[in-house]
Amino acid sequence: MAQFYEMPAVSPTMEVGTLISWKVGEGQRFDSGAVVAEIGTDKANMDAEIFDAGVMIKHLLAEGDEAPPGAPIAIWGEKADEDVSALIAEAEKRKGAGATTKTEAKQATQDKEDKDDKEDTEETKSAEAPPEVRPAAPRAPSPVTDLPPRLFMDPPGDLGLGAAVGGDTDGRRARASPLARKIAKDKGIDLGRLKGTGPGGRIVRVDLERAPVGPAAPAAREDRKVKHSQMRKTIAKRLLASHTEVPTYFLTAMLDVAAFVKLKDELKAKRPDVKVSYNDMLVLAVARALRDHPEVNASWSEKEVVRHGRIDIGVAVAIDDGLVTPVLRNADRMTITEIANTTRELAGRARQMKLDPSEYTGGTFTISNLGMFGIEHFTAIINPPEAAILAVGAIEQEPVVVNGVLTTGWRMRVTMTCDHRVIDGAVGAAFLQTLRRYVETPWWALV
Repeated sequence: MAQFYEMPAVSPTMEVGTLISWKVGEGQRFDSGAVVAEIGTDKANMDAEIFDAGVMIKHLLAEGDEAPPGAPIAIWGEKADEDVSALIAEAEKRKGAGATTKTEAKQATQDKEDKDDKEDTEETKSAEAPPEVRPAAPRAPSPVTDLPPRLFMDPPGDLGLGAAVGGDTDGRRARASPLARKIAKDKGIDLGRLKGTGPGGRIVRVDLERAPVGPAAPAAREDRKVKHSQMRKTIAKRLLASHTEVPTYFLTAMLDVAAFVKLKDELKAKRPDVKVSYNDMLVLAVARALRDHPEVNASWSEKEVVRHGRIDIGVAVAIDDGLVTPVLRNADRMTITEIANTTRELAGRARQMKLDPSEYTGGTFTISNLGMFGIEHFTAIINPPEAAILAVGAIEQEPVVVNGVLTTGWRMRVTMTCDHRVIDGAVGAAFLQTLRRYVETPWWALV
């Protein structure tokens, strides 16, 4: 019997899925557990399966389209020739009835342009045949009402601003119909240099047609509209909630990383086969500091503060359309080489949108590093329900004073954003003090 195949919820944070591709075509038979489609979520592209054998009768969603979990996206059954007209009708009924179509929107725009054009034509006809007006009786000039039509804050003299802002020669904004303004903008015509023939001296379309053609205006660059991906929508929603609902404060510390630089050079010389970055070393130092300060490795809930027994650190990875935070599980128990290899492998799959939801959810603390882009200092937004995130700047050599002597040293600035409901200022400061000890003497972290 034919039935719907509904959009699966392949991610715990998924609100809308994008159909990346169909793996089973219409009329094609598939086995039990077959992957029938690839679904794009807010963090990764996932395979969607049907756990019974059958035949794909009809696709209800085209590749690239979106649908929420539970929405019918295909019809499948036992035979390819089953009557599915009732299911198709039901799917159409469930598909957001009442939405304005592109055709309706286009027609509305056209109607508005036709209205402007009609008004412009009527103004032109009125200008060509003005009604007879009896001249008013002469009056004595008034010292107030006959002042030049300028604002009190206008600068003295002619600064040549009229042409720049599309005003007329005395600095006032040129009067013109909406259609005339549009035509002038498209053709690069300065309304301030035209004399209107419409009612009250208003510039209308016929005035633009009679205007002398000047030098060609530079070609306008059109706006490019980029449709929101599911990842971008989720990032926007979660970070807005974090920024508005979590009471945060920031702690910035400057760390002496000369020992980091020395240790990295030694590792490179002794183990050239192992690629370890400064960020890998920092992850281990943060993990050890969190072990010493469990009150920072915590989350807020309405009933309680949860101090996590595990230390799972999320490492922010920039991808083409957003940000993913692969999680290093039990990072405090890993060696520096394990952190380096695991981070590299997770980051590679994150950029390919191939992470499983279990690999980017459930972190207890996050590190966001922009030092590789030359950023010295920044603040990051907490990833709820975590209580803190560490923003890491660039490692730079700069002038420093050591024991009263001016010299050069390697420095790095870090800023921790803290949820004040969980982490008090003194607690956050103590954590950064411990982190400084691990960073400035990294051999402690490697034991």
